[in-house]
Amino acid sequence: MPDTPDNAHEPRSATTPLTLVVGLGLPYALVIGGFLLFEHVDGVVFGFPPAVAWLFACMVLVPCCMAVAWWLGRARAP
Repeated sequence: MPDTPDNAHEPRSATTPLTLVVGLGLPYALVIGGFLLFEHVDGVVFGFPPAVAWLFACMVLVPCCMAVAWWLGRARAP
């Protein structure tokens, strides 16, 4: 007989496929995909080539993805 009370909930994993996609897949796709997309684009964005400007933008976008993945994991945790 287990030593847990009858109303104890079974622990749920905070890692779901959605949190993995938002936390790992989306940042990877943003950095690599955006760089490949803007690699051969001519012009400048605030004095930088578009690929470099995109990497600077990813410095803000990737932590935002991580924050959303953390929030999704916290919402699922008991």
